[in-house]
Amino acid sequence: MAFAPSGFAAVSARTATPVMGIADELGATGPLLPAWDPLGLYRPEKFQRWRAVEIKHGRIAMAATTGYIVQECLRFPGYLSTSADVKFADLPNGLGAFRAIPPAGLFQILFFIGCMEVATWKYYDLSTPFPHDIPAGKLPGDVAGDLWVRYSDPEEKKTKLNIELNNGRAAMMGSLGMLMHDHITGSWIPPGFPDSP
Repeated sequence: MAFAPSGFAAVSARTATPVMGIADELGATGPLLPAWDPLGLYRPEKFQRWRAVEIKHGRIAMAATTGYIVQECLRFPGYLSTSADVKFADLPNGLGAFRAIPPAGLFQILFFIGCMEVATWKYYDLSTPFPHDIPAGKLPGDVAGDLWVRYSDPEEKKTKLNIELNNGRAAMMGSLGMLMHDHITGSWIPPGFPDSP
């Protein structure tokens, strides 16, 4: 500690004792995946928002990971853009597809994402001043009205949400790995696999 930066001792002292509350939060699932907060960033007043964002990003990453794999096997028929004469079958896989999408198509994608953020993925009451209020009884991940499956048994719901959180975390790492591999090598498929470049 004598040679550590001056702030290191304060951080170490702050994180040496377990933070009460975080070990009981959803996602801290025992000895294999315990609560881990080495920098002491846990804030009870902000945690519910962070958890809602983590669930949302996990769901998006699960869809992205599935999409990266499916595009190797399946393509929509027809045209992505008739005016630019771009067919779905003409698009390369992965990141290369974004370079082939016409600007109007990219605008439509961003507009759709914005609509989803405001309407479907809405977790806060946007009519209240920032920071927005959370409606009473609303839990992280409860979005899109009654379209999501609800579980009446609290233990079953906790188990299912833990499964979703852990799958979402794995998908965030998996989709990031696919994106980086695609960016570096031009394909998300590792060398040596069938059909790899």
